[in-house]
Amino acid sequence: MHITFYKAGKIPIPPALYGGTERKICWIIRGLLELGHQVTLIANAQSHIPGVELRPPAPDATDPAHWHRLIPPATDLVQIWDNPSVPPPKPCLLMVSGNGRPGETFPRNTVFISQHHAANHGSRHFIHNGLDLNEYTCAETRGDYAIFLAKARWAVKNLPGAIDVARRAGLELRVIGSRNWPLNLQRRLPAIRGVRYLGTFGGDEKHDLLARARCLIFPIRWEEPFGIAVIEALASGCYVAATPYGSLPEIVTPAVGCLSNRVAELAAAVKNPGLFNPRVCRDRITSGGFTHLDMARKFVACYERILAHGTLGDPAEPAPATRPGFHAKKLLPWHD
Repeated sequence: MHITFYKAGKIPIPPALYGGTERKICWIIRGLLELGHQVTLIANAQSHIPGVELRPPAPDATDPAHWHRLIPPATDLVQIWDNPSVPPPKPCLLMVSGNGRPGETFPRNTVFISQHHAANHGSRHFIHNGLDLNEYTCAETRGDYAIFLAKARWAVKNLPGAIDVARRAGLELRVIGSRNWPLNLQRRLPAIRGVRYLGTFGGDEKHDLLARARCLIFPIRWEEPFGIAVIEALASGCYVAATPYGSLPEIVTPAVGCLSNRVAELAAAVKNPGLFNPRVCRDRITSGGFTHLDMARKFVACYERILAHGTLGDPAEPAPATRPGFHAKKLLPWHD
């Protein structure tokens, strides 16, 4: 098949720093290429994936017809990442990575990123995120520190909770996702009461820190759609101390982490690394279906269904819509 991907925005694919959606697009495309499919990418002009034709849209173009004209005629299906105001002139699949706004509706051929995420939007169609395991290493000897990996300024990511857990466990916390100071001055500061703020970065530096960390502390306080940081940590051999919200129970089993909304319970797990095995954590990626090839195969099945029947599910199914009363930014319980 020939699949065309369209992703608007200023972040290239793959991203140099932060960009969970853009990294996921890269992993899907790599998987499709490995499975023998052809891919065209309409995205930021700095994007580059070997084996993929890039067709960058004009930076200031706002008319959907502009990027529609960039779709190659031989395209079988278009995959998009933003709810379209005007559908493209080809069969189309929308992948939703975030939580919808109250009352927002989506096209019938929409896929979400976890079972819980789909249910919050009145759908049963989801595909878990998957990563390229070859990008991540798992050191046999682990360092004496934990990682927080998320946008630190978002209250729903609960950095204060992660700090509390780490301090109670007596373990240094290294924060990836905090603000970058001029000249990266935050890197020169010593740990402040057991917390080291490293700023925002990606690539090999992030992978090296994860490969040697004891665990990921991820005490989110919202309906997490998925949490790529969680599978990145597991791929690196880190066990996970997290809250049981959103998609987390679909990813974190008792063999690879602890789920609780209580500080004391998470701190006890962080304090006892002997409860978890780094190799078992890494194996969770393959056994759980969280690789880029697992993800690509599931997308291919969706493409085939749409091309054969015009729709992912029963035509009588209602179109997906954000569940009434669902508020993504509402803070969920967090206990001392």
